[in-house]
Amino acid sequence: MAINRTTPPSGRIGSSKSRSGCKTCKIRRVKCGEEKPSCLRCTSTGRKCDFENNAIGTSPPTPSTPISLLPSPSHTLSSSPNSGRRERRAFGYYFQHAAQYLSGGMDIDFWTGVVPQICRTEPAVWDAIIAISALFEYPDQCLDFTFLRDKQKDAHLLKQSQKEALVWYSRSISSIHSQIERGCADPYIALISCVLFICVETIQGRMEEALQLLRQGMSLILDLRLKALHGTVSASKAALLENTIIPLFLRLNTIALTISGTQPSELFSFENNKYDGFSSLGSARQSITTLGAECILFQRDAGAHLQAFGGDVCVSQDLFIKQQELQARLARWKKAYTDLCQSIRHKSPIPLEYPIYPEPTLLTYHAAASVYVAGSLTKHETVYDDYLDDFREIVEQSSLTLDASEKPNGAQPPFTFEMGVGLPLFVAATKCRHPGLRRRALQLLRRAPPVQGFYKCPPVTALAEHLMQVEEGHSVVLNQAVGRDAAAEIAAIVASQRGPFSGNHIDETMPLSLIIPEEARICDTGVFRLRDGLPHDVSEDDVMKWNPGPEQLFMTLRRLRRDPVTTSWEVYCDCIPMKV
Repeated sequence: MAINRTTPPSGRIGSSKSRSGCKTCKIRRVKCGEEKPSCLRCTSTGRKCDFENNAIGTSPPTPSTPISLLPSPSHTLSSSPNSGRRERRAFGYYFQHAAQYLSGGMDIDFWTGVVPQICRTEPAVWDAIIAISALFEYPDQCLDFTFLRDKQKDAHLLKQSQKEALVWYSRSISSIHSQIERGCADPYIALISCVLFICVETIQGRMEEALQLLRQGMSLILDLRLKALHGTVSASKAALLENTIIPLFLRLNTIALTISGTQPSELFSFENNKYDGFSSLGSARQSITTLGAECILFQRDAGAHLQAFGGDVCVSQDLFIKQQELQARLARWKKAYTDLCQSIRHKSPIPLEYPIYPEPTLLTYHAAASVYVAGSLTKHETVYDDYLDDFREIVEQSSLTLDASEKPNGAQPPFTFEMGVGLPLFVAATKCRHPGLRRRALQLLRRAPPVQGFYKCPPVTALAEHLMQVEEGHSVVLNQAVGRDAAAEIAAIVASQRGPFSGNHIDETMPLSLIIPEEARICDTGVFRLRDGLPHDVSEDDVMKWNPGPEQLFMTLRRLRRDPVTTSWEVYCDCIPMKV
């Protein structure tokens, strides 16, 4: 893996250097009191204390490829008399509150078993865990659009609790860098630290930094997998890699594919994805993760084809075959998953320690992937009107998921490391034109955890709401021209569905293509800030008519309209300012 090495901070914490202190204090670069058999500094912070004549676990192998996780920390490291007490409290909060929500209801053993066990002997892991805990308890998240935040404003907006969390985070980075420089970094510890560092960055909404870490972690995994194949690592570590860490990275990479320009990892084995039957919820989730990634990539390829060759009539036969193949595999996954769930219900209930029942979440992924594939080979948005059942499933199952993930006080957690229901709900809120169902999806999207892996809900909620308002407003104008009162029709449908939600309340008697005509629908959208430049299909005149400032956010709108002469459909682009 490529490495950009930077030297960790050289400032020493405490007094003069001790040559006879314990190994843990040396790694942490703090002064050891040298009390034996365990020094006071280690015991006060819950760390394992080992002196030179004791072994710290097994000797870590020297990696054959360099390890790089992050640039050197920029925050000043500091200590105080109360730091040990605060660290122990942060770890307690992590174990009692944060860990179960990070897991998204599955892989609980990784967050409540594997990571806490490792942090007993690895100070870098301990520091990363307590940093995650503090940021989870006192979130101060960047909830702007992923690549449009004002980085200049980040530092001075931090509160004391976030500053302390970042001090711990910096200490963890420094420890890993120190091990790398000394050539004694255990690549497995480095990889688990990478997972935790991604967690720290994503919980703050710092997606660019998290994506960089994801790429570096993927490269490290490829190296470790090669070592495992040659038998140079223990069977337990190889099992942890294949059964826990690689699936976790694949799920992260799948949600990252929704960010423009992100490429799929070499770890995906699309040809090995089986749908004949699942032995566990974990295998079902891994299967829909890989299948979902294929659906996202298919949508990318199809969109590029439509743009290059001019529309639906030019779609290649290969793309039609691929679409049918994906739809058949989605159907087989649904059947296999249904069989598994029926078997689980027959044998025993879902374990109580799972705070989130996993079945509804996976069904939202399946429904969203089905919608992705169905609309990929056309620019006509009315194609989605045939998939109300999928939108209904997204809304119903997301509601169950969010009910299960509520904290005792009724609030949602500020963050889940796993992909949640945010993306499926965004698909429903933008592609479903049934007024009542669409508003229900928006309502749930507002309620969802703000950050879910690489996915930020608040900005996409604002985008989806703007989109709905623009489409329905334009629809009212178009319908007035033919004597229809679309505003009254929309209001009547919405009013008929007030009260407790039920999918059976959806009014399907009126064609949605009349309520929201094709010409009113937006087939593609994006967001840009004026100071960052204009998209290629937006002119300066399009923007300046709004008399904007340099920080103004704009939403691009691409619609189909019919040429009055040729009667063929063509795509045109416009933009409007956004208030977020």
